[in-house]
Amino acid sequence: MALQTPRYFDYAASTPVDPIVLESMMPYFSNIYGNAGSSQHYFGWQANEGVELARKEISDYFKVQSSQVVFTSGATESINLAISGYLSNLEPGHLITSAIEHKAVLEVFKHLEKLGWDIRYLMPSEDGIISLEDIQNAIIPGKTRFVSIMWVNNELGVINPIHEIAKLCSEHGIIFHSDATQAIGKLDIHHGPLPDLLSFSGHKIYSPKGIGALVFKKGIRLQPLILGGSQERNLRAGTLAVQQIVALGTSFSRLPFYLSHLDRITSYQKDLELVLINHFPDQIRINASNSTKVPHLINITLVGIDWEKMFRTMPQIAFSNGSACNAKTHKPSHVLMALGHKESDALSTMRISISHVTKEEDFQFLKKYLIEKLTILFSK
Repeated sequence: MALQTPRYFDYAASTPVDPIVLESMMPYFSNIYGNAGSSQHYFGWQANEGVELARKEISDYFKVQSSQVVFTSGATESINLAISGYLSNLEPGHLITSAIEHKAVLEVFKHLEKLGWDIRYLMPSEDGIISLEDIQNAIIPGKTRFVSIMWVNNELGVINPIHEIAKLCSEHGIIFHSDATQAIGKLDIHHGPLPDLLSFSGHKIYSPKGIGALVFKKGIRLQPLILGGSQERNLRAGTLAVQQIVALGTSFSRLPFYLSHLDRITSYQKDLELVLINHFPDQIRINASNSTKVPHLINITLVGIDWEKMFRTMPQIAFSNGSACNAKTHKPSHVLMALGHKESDALSTMRISISHVTKEEDFQFLKKYLIEKLTILFSK
C-alpha cells in the first residue's frame, strides 16, 4: 500500500512558494531571460529592471536606500558577509554573540576565534531570551567591536529585544547585526531602531530556496567574500539570479498579507499548547512558554521518550526536533542544551511550525493525531 503523504508542520524549515510569488518570477525563466549585467541591450535592461524593482520593494520595507540591499544565496551567505565582511577590515578585538544562535552565526564566530578574536557567548534565560542587561554587562568599553543576536530563535520562536539592543549598541559605537530570518513575515519589525546589518532568507517567506539578502546601514564598509565580476556594487560577484530576486521582492510586497493571519495562527498555537498540557501535564514540557514568542513555532519536549521512536510513531506529520541545518547530524539541539536540557530530552523534542497556509482541517488533524500518538508513546 502506498504511503500517504504526511501533513506539513515544518514551516520554520521551509515554506512553499506563494502562488503570486511564483507567477511574478515565471516570465524570467523564458521570456525575460537576459543577464542583468548586460547593460548594452534591451534584454539586459529588462532583467535589470526586475532586479532593481525587487531591490526597491525590499529597501522600502526597511526604510533604507536601494544601495543598502545586497542579494545573496540565502541567510547563511548574508550572515557570513555581514560578520566576516565587516570584521575583515579590523584588527581582532572583542565580540559578543549568544550560545543559541543559528549555526551559520556560531560557525563564523568559531572561525574568528582561530583568527585571534575574543568572543563572549551569552547564555539565555531559562525561557531562551538574551537579555539587554546581559549584553550591557558583556560590553567592554573601547574594545567591543561587534554584536550579533538573532531576532527570533529558530527553534523556540522567542523574540529577543532587538530594538533595545540596537539602541544600546549605537550608544556605545558598536556595530550590531541580527539574523532576522525567522522574524520577517512573522512580526512587525518597525517598532524601534533597526540593527546596522540584517540578514535573511527567501525560503522562509514563501520565496524559492537559494535567494536571500543583507541590508546594511549607510557607512558600513564590507569586504566581499566572493570575488569575480562587479555585480552588487562589488560586494558579491556572480551572475544575478534574476527570477529568484524578483520572487524575493514580491514576497516582501506580500508581507502585510502574511502578517494579517497572526491572530489565527496565535489561536492555533494557544489551542494546541493548552490541549497538550491538559492531556499530558506531567509528560510534556512546552519550552519557552513564558516568553514573548512568534506563534508560528511550538517547541515541545516529550520527557523520557526515545527520539527515534517519536519519529517512527508519527509518520503522518512532518515536523523536526531542531534546526533543519542540524537534522542529519542526530545531535541534540544546542539551543535546548543551553537551556539546561538533558541530551535525551533535547533529542526527544518536537518543533512544530505552522503558517497562514495551515488550514483549519490540518490543524484539527494535528491536534487529534498528537493526542492519539502521544498517548501510545507514553503508555509504553
